[in-house]
Amino acid sequence: MLLSSVSVGGLRQLGPSARAEAYAFCEASPDRATYIAGWIKDGGLERSTLVPRGWLLADMRGSAIDGLVYVSNTGIVIPVAGERALDDVADIARANPNAVRVVVGEREVVASLFARLERLGMEARICRDQLGYAVERDEFRCGEQLLPLLVARSSDLDELVEASAAMAREEANDDPQARNPELFRSRIAERVARGRDFIHRPEDELLFKTNVAALSPVGGQIEGIYTNPNRRRERLGFRGTAAITSWVLERAERAVLLVNEDNHPARELYERLGYRRVLDSRTIFIAP
Repeated sequence: MLLSSVSVGGLRQLGPSARAEAYAFCEASPDRATYIAGWIKDGGLERSTLVPRGWLLADMRGSAIDGLVYVSNTGIVIPVAGERALDDVADIARANPNAVRVVVGEREVVASLFARLERLGMEARICRDQLGYAVERDEFRCGEQLLPLLVARSSDLDELVEASAAMAREEANDDPQARNPELFRSRIAERVARGRDFIHRPEDELLFKTNVAALSPVGGQIEGIYTNPNRRRERLGFRGTAAITSWVLERAERAVLLVNEDNHPARELYERLGYRRVLDSRTIFIAP
């Protein structure tokens, strides 16, 4: 285990009995906690196979939750908490550096946590400033035929791995296949097994892909939007994003996604669909 006890400093590790209280905190902070809400709803506190294994830590103020920190077993950290909790996350990293490999969340919070990690000698391999966008049901607009999407199957894995790696190289100047191809493939395979990866593959070539990372009544978090470079300027990205947004909004109050701040074409696409900017975000990958 990454975390060997039910408490780390002032943080308390939550179990199934805290499910309702933790979810209510997420409902009150939907812009920052959509992923955590979906993880809770899918049984993360009960160690469900529908979500990645992880731990949810609470910063308590008296008997009430004042902040949450999600830590996955692969080292992804999502802090929705204040300065006191960030000190405790740094203590986790000091004791086990592999527990904190990627930090993603509200920009000021991530910057504050990383300043602590830097004092421990940690360095950023990649730092990307992003914007959080959200659209609610009555705001969503498309005006075009939705792109037909299918749930990805294991037989689509090879193409999904290649498309996901191409996306990482394009958007983050990162090559996950060069660093650890087996781990990269296994994580995508696990995601496909959960049934929330979607593709458009009308013939023998994958033209569009995306996935829903989390889903609950609070919202659905869309990730991995990618259009085959050979077929861009055909509005596949617009129609595909509209299709996955529609799928989410049939099941949740809102759809959310992150986009690189300097990706103006993608931002314009999302805004045409009714998405609005709700959060300044940052993702930092820690150097090994």
